[in-house]
Amino acid sequence: MKTSANLFCLVYSVMLSRHDTLPIQTFRLICCPSRTRYAEDIIELIISAIQRRTQTLELDLKFIRIHNNFVSNLFICRTLTVLKLKRLTIWEDIPQINNNISPLKTLHLEKLYFTTYTHLINFLLSFPLLEELETNDLHICQQRFVPKEADKIKCLRNLMTAKISDNEPLPLFLLSRVHANLSIKLTRACFVEVPVFYNLTQMEIFSDLKRRSWPNKWMWILEMLQNTPKLQHLIIHEEIENGNDHEEYSWEDPKKVPECLSSQLKTCLFRNYRANECELQFAEYVMRSSKVLISMTIHGACSVDLNAKWEMLEKLCCYPSDCNVVLFV
Repeated sequence: MKTSANLFCLVYSVMLSRHDTLPIQTFRLICCPSRTRYAEDIIELIISAIQRRTQTLELDLKFIRIHNNFVSNLFICRTLTVLKLKRLTIWEDIPQINNNISPLKTLHLEKLYFTTYTHLINFLLSFPLLEELETNDLHICQQRFVPKEADKIKCLRNLMTAKISDNEPLPLFLLSRVHANLSIKLTRACFVEVPVFYNLTQMEIFSDLKRRSWPNKWMWILEMLQNTPKLQHLIIHEEIENGNDHEEYSWEDPKKVPECLSSQLKTCLFRNYRANECELQFAEYVMRSSKVLISMTIHGACSVDLNAKWEMLEKLCCYPSDCNVVLFV
């Protein structure tokens, strides 16, 4: 314990000895579980680093509860452009700071706990210039979230890329202005409302349901296509051991062809094709509805019979199109 205390004092004194005009390019701290008893001292050390013009901050705090003074310093720091947080607990509401615009561009969150969806939403919206967002395994104690109409217009307007992989799905209206790439990993049935993604050009959907049932999965993917009018590149990745291969999925052609299929979609990549009926129906629908599709690439799962793969290829190639169909067996 004495060694830990001495090390803390050494780091703190070195930081205080630096001139205020010298920025800290990167401050990275991984807190050992046995040191959480020094939570207040650890938080004060981090705040001191932030106040000394830190540019990149990476923290793994083993679920230390952080307070509003820590969060406020994140928001008002004029030099912080990259923030990566892992295993933090945020129980309090996010403080509102008037006339403040954080310069943060990159935000990665992993295994963070929030009390409510409102806390999470307010936290994200406190970084209005954000360009890259990555979330993994976020937890929200609130069981159910029904957004108000006023909430649905809130979004991260400068966002270029977003990679989302969470048990509790992030409210998608926050991502409605993402410009370049949206990657979503589905680990359970998704019932969040799908907004219009006005500028999105590339979308990746990873399905990892781990034997959980979701009969309407493909209809949800179609809804995503209906709401991405500028989509040019689509990637669908099915995990090899993903749910029940014999589950009955619901499928019906939408009454209106998605705008992206009519005029925008150029490439479609399908990984781990497992010869399910809905997978083939989806691929056929994309083939016959797309007007400017250049390539349909399908990687078959190793477990699928070779004859089933060739049968699928024959069905897709029968549609009159300039699209190249490529099958990797």
